[in-house]
Amino acid sequence: MSEGDRIRRLEDREAIRDLLAHYCYRIARGDVDAVLELFTEDCRVVIFDDVFEGPAGLRALYASALPVSPKPYIHNHLLHELEEHSATGSSVFEIRQIRDGVSETGGGCYDDRFLKQDGEWKFSERRFRLY
Repeated sequence: MSEGDRIRRLEDREAIRDLLAHYCYRIARGDVDAVLELFTEDCRVVIFDDVFEGPAGLRALYASALPVSPKPYIHNHLLHELEEHSATGSSVFEIRQIRDGVSETGGGCYDDRFLKQDGEWKFSERRFRLY
């Protein structure tokens, strides 16, 4: 592997880590539009048996979820595969939120597929699992 290839791979890994951090920050801010910018147009989010696809599906998901003021924290991010324009990974998360005045905490795992489009890494699929 050439030095240029190694540098590109390191930059890609760091960009994917930044994508995860931006996701948490934008969710915590409650900014649905900013969250949607992190996904591809043909994206898909799977939560239990529910599937949300494309911008309209994701907008419905996040618009309904953000009123409880979720604050997600990503831990232990692993990249399983990293190609030039695609990657897969998993991360452990902790989420804190307030529903009806009651504080809630949960945790689980995201299994992600990423695509690099126009030089920018985005989520193409997120699968959500609780512990």
